[in-house]
Amino acid sequence: MTWSLNEVDGLARKAARGSGLSWGLAEDAGKAVRWLASAGLPGPEMLAGLLTRNDGAAYDALCPTEVGSTWSAREGQLCPLISGAAICDRAADIADGRGIALGATSFPMLILPFVAGAARLADQPIEISWAGTSATLTPDGRVEFSEDSTCRAEQTDAVRIQASTMQVTTPHPRSDRAEIPEDIAGTLGKFAHRTYAPDTPESRLAGAGAGLTDND
Repeated sequence: MTWSLNEVDGLARKAARGSGLSWGLAEDAGKAVRWLASAGLPGPEMLAGLLTRNDGAAYDALCPTEVGSTWSAREGQLCPLISGAAICDRAADIADGRGIALGATSFPMLILPFVAGAARLADQPIEISWAGTSATLTPDGRVEFSEDSTCRAEQTDAVRIQASTMQVTTPHPRSDRAEIPEDIAGTLGKFAHRTYAPDTPESRLAGAGAGLTDND
């Protein structure tokens, strides 16, 4: 089934919020998944996997802390959404040659849209790489993979982000619609459903329909 990018954004945002992320991070998640989907990349699949893996985990266990020159999570693996937001805040540092090194990270593809945002803020191409994958993102939103054999990895031991002088000559194609497999849409829908208030007799009476009043 194909979805409009607005629909992809909305589903991803609600699913991220339903998983327990703050509204701000949920908004970031929606935009990130939309960006990936528009590039024909499996953003919804990556988000579904991430939310399933991190379900019930505390924010403090997933956010980056600096250990020497490398960011790492207190427990397990870094969340790419939380790390991505922090990367955007360091755009000027990256442009000045101070790259960022991340330790073990879940679903690193989800960092790509944040690196694109940093490239736009810094007005400088930025490269992100992890084992078997390298991509350059430009200030005008283009992305080119020099290698992508592990682009869809569920985890990686290290991620490197640094300024680049590479010129993007064959950018990834863009689309205004996206395919979401039925099982992935179902997983995201289950997380999104958590944002809905449970039905009560009072809400049913206050909602659509006549309630106990027959107006016919």
